[in-house]
Parts: sequence; structure tokens; C-alpha cells
Amino acid sequence: MSGFVSGLAPHIRGLLELKRAMGLPYETSERHLLAFDAICSLHYPNQSTLSKAMAMEWAVKRPNENVNAQTRRITPIRQLAKYMASVGAKAYVIPKGIPGRQVHYRPHIFSHRELRALFDSADAIQVSPFGGQRQLIIPVMFRMLYCLGLRPGEARNLHRNDVDLAHGSVLIRESKGHKDRMVFMSPDLHEYCRRYDAAISSLYPDRIPFFPNHQGNFYSKSTPNCWFHELLEAAGSLIVASPGSAPRPYDLRHAHVVELINRWVLAGRSPEVLVAYLSLHLGHSNTEDTWFYFHLAADFHPELRGIANTSIESIFPEAHHEFR
Repeated sequence: MSGFVSGLAPHIRGLLELKRAMGLPYETSERHLLAFDAICSLHYPNQSTLSKAMAMEWAVKRPNENVNAQTRRITPIRQLAKYMASVGAKAYVIPKGIPGRQVHYRPHIFSHRELRALFDSADAIQVSPFGGQRQLIIPVMFRMLYCLGLRPGEARNLHRNDVDLAHGSVLIRESKGHKDRMVFMSPDLHEYCRRYDAAISSLYPDRIPFFPNHQGNFYSKSTPNCWFHELLEAAGSLIVASPGSAPRPYDLRHAHVVELINRWVLAGRSPEVLVAYLSLHLGHSNTEDTWFYFHLAADFHPELRGIANTSIESIFPEAHHEFR
């Protein structure tokens, strides 16, 4: 929490301490707060109250910024103002309705044909002229997203010691909600990771990250996104995106869970029994997030409603929020 220099710095640190005490990583919001702090220091030096002018300067839409990104940027500043008010400090709270209604993203659920095209593209990736071993890393990282249902950040931040190649387990530690969990690789993925580890260890024998960049450190958040778009471009017309919803790395996690539900329900297993297991497997802090996937599975596999012999809407609560 270092680096805050404006007159609001004590309050920003207080908000971050509160969020961490609640078990929230709050990493993206911290980055927005750091940027906001820098602007306040430059344009409003030594001002210890959060004025309307400060808040609304931050809230202005930026070039090529969509409403969802603008909302994510504004939300922590709104939360900072509410925190300051709770401790008796003056603060302007950005009104509700700014910037407007978010666009709800509809996940892209990859077909088997599309997955094949994506992983073929990953296997054909070329060596980077800027160094690093992306030709080794990309095929493994994206297979782990799909085969284990990982969040992109979970794969990117894996430590070498988190991946137990003797027993085929992967420890996901302190992800969303600061919760640890263990997932297990299939035999095929296990062997794939063994071969990868042998190759990358010869180049980075003392590495800490499971996926090291050219300096042996962890990759930035943006790098896997860039790689993913490169894979989509290479796959070309073999992957057909829904209008307005370009596939994202996170959609590999969605595809993993939908396929899992599809297989289980077709095998006659009860969705009500599966939800507790899925919550643990996915690292959800509550089962409400997990219900989302049963709606999603029914959307992509309508036959599940009849096979499960139940009405999903009658037993699963609606899930309208953006799911993470």
C-alpha cells in the first residue's frame, strides 16, 4: 500500500486495510486508487477532502473506454468517498447512474471444434523475438485454463511449487476471496505439464513462477490477453464469436464448467448435489455464484432441462450479475 502521496493517502490506506480485513484482494481497485491518488496530488495538492471537482474529473469517460471499464474505474472512488464519510471526513460521492447501465457480457462457450482450432494455434505459436519461452508456455497455460477451470490470473500467478508433478495436483492459493483450493490434473494434462516443466526448467532452473517471463518473473495481466487474441486471429473463421462478445481467456473457464455440468447431468447426476462440489472446485465463496453456470449450461445445452427432470428456474435463483 505504498506509493500514495496525495492528501487523501491516509483515507485510501484505511479503505484498503478494511477491504483486506474483509478477505478481498482488491488488487485492481488498488491500481485505480493509485492512479486517482497521482491525479489528486498533481491537480489538487495537499487537499485532504474529496471534492466534487476531484471525483468528477476522474469519472469523465476516456477515449475508447466502454461503460463497463468506466464503471470499474469509478467504483473504487465511490467506495473511497463512502469510507471517508463513515469516518467523519468530507467526501463527494459520485451519484448512482454514472456512467450508466453496464453491458452484460455473454460468455462464449467454445465448441469442441473451436477448442481444437484454438489449441492447434497455441501449439503452432512462434518464438518471440523479444525473448522468453512463450512457445512452451502458451500451449500449457491455456490448456490449464480449460482443463482445470482456472481463472486467468490463477494460472498466470502459479508458483512452481504449487504444481505437484509427482501427484498431479495444483494448489490455487489466495485467489478470489483469499481462499486456497486444490484441483487435480487428468493423466493427459499431468504428462503435458511434466514435459513442459522439464523443458522450462532447463532454461530457468531456479525459477519461482510456473510460467516465467524472459526475466524469470511473473507475467503481467495483459500478456495472456494479448496471446489469446493472437490465437483467435490465427484460428480465423474456425472460431465464430457472438455479436458484441469477443471471446476472452476467462471463457475457457466457462467452457470447462459447462462441459462438466453437461457430462454429469447426462450421466444422471442431480444438479442440486453437484453445486456444492462445483463451488469448492471453482473457488467460489458462496453457491450463488455457482448457480450461474447451471443457467449457462441450460442455455447452451437445452436438453439438460429434460434430462435433469427438473425446472432449473424453479430451484436455482436468477443470476444477472457479471460473474468472476
